[in-house]
Amino acid sequence: MKPNRLRMTARPSRQRGLSLIELMVALLLSGLLVLGLVQIFSASRASYSLAQGAARVQESARFAFDSLQRDIRHAGQFGCSSDQAHFQFGGRAVRELFLRDRQDYGTVPDVANNDALRFDFSLRGYEANGSAPNQAVALSTIPVAGAAGDWSPALPASLAGLDPLPVRGSDILALRVLSPESAEVLDFDVSSADPTRATVSVRSGQWAVLAAGGASGLLGIADCRSAVVFQAESVGVGSGSTLINTAVTGLNQSAFDGADVFGIGQARLHRAESYVFYVGLKSDDQPALFRARFDAQPGAPSISVRSEELVEGVENLQLMYGQDIERRAARPPLGRLGTVTTATGVNLTASGRPEIDKWLPQLAWQRVNKVQIGMAVRSNDQTSTPTRTAAMSAQGTLLAPPNDGRYRSVYETNIAVRNRLTGN
Repeated sequence: MKPNRLRMTARPSRQRGLSLIELMVALLLSGLLVLGLVQIFSASRASYSLAQGAARVQESARFAFDSLQRDIRHAGQFGCSSDQAHFQFGGRAVRELFLRDRQDYGTVPDVANNDALRFDFSLRGYEANGSAPNQAVALSTIPVAGAAGDWSPALPASLAGLDPLPVRGSDILALRVLSPESAEVLDFDVSSADPTRATVSVRSGQWAVLAAGGASGLLGIADCRSAVVFQAESVGVGSGSTLINTAVTGLNQSAFDGADVFGIGQARLHRAESYVFYVGLKSDDQPALFRARFDAQPGAPSISVRSEELVEGVENLQLMYGQDIERRAARPPLGRLGTVTTATGVNLTASGRPEIDKWLPQLAWQRVNKVQIGMAVRSNDQTSTPTRTAAMSAQGTLLAPPNDGRYRSVYETNIAVRNRLTGN
């Protein structure tokens, strides 16, 4: 009989967790993976923010240029003839009932914002001091409002008191024209009983379109021979015709007279528009392109002004002006582009004839047939934009941006003043 033998069998051990080395390796790999994901997310977010900022800046520039082009191209429109034709050699073909003396534009009513009644300037620029080509303008995160003396020529009270105030270092452009919308004049009658009163009759349907564009107190009546700008005393809307009554009241200091004869069938009634384009500061300290509009209610003795924001993010305007090649005041313009200059360089050579030379500033601006615009636009929010060290150039002016993380770009365009290119 064989003795029993005990057999010892080794049981395999069960692993109950990770070793320290394995745990450290796993943590290291997981950390690298999370770090890579964070980097990818951060880069994607920065790229998206930059792309969004660039897209918004481009859209803002496009909308701003659309607004400026529409109104600047219209400058010089005074009925079926341009202001050049009406104002040449003495300016007697354009009259204003606002003037106490029809041949002296210094006799506009002594009321606030009266510079808006200077329709002898269809287009006029104000150059920000220190912003000429090759000069440097420092942009800032929060732009600073300027005073009247920060522009050349100095801003009149109507512009220096705008709300919001214009931003220092940015140019300003004023436009005063007859509106593209008009109504056919059916009848024009000066009262025989009271020569200071007159009535203009227009089609009611066309008047409704014309009146929809503003307060409709400042108006202009024009045919191919002459134009007169005035304030309506009252408006009577009828089913077929609308009567525009005028008198020496409100802003009118003179009346229609025997020289005011209009060809029925040619004569049209327009709104007398007075605009100012400028860069202002919004309530949240963000810059924007504004358009100030001056108007008056029928018969009102005052001029109202309202600034409307057109495009956000516009922080600087630099304007250059192309004058007609003929710079001698005694000769008519040729309708061809000559010198391009800042607002301070728009001038003419005197003729030596007092009856012409007293109109030199107006005649010089009436020979501007192109406006060159340089516009700096920024994003409202930070976009992880790399710090820009080089200054941007806008029409030759060097714009030094701050290090605030916003996306910025400069856009430029040329706008032809269509009513000035025919030499009429």
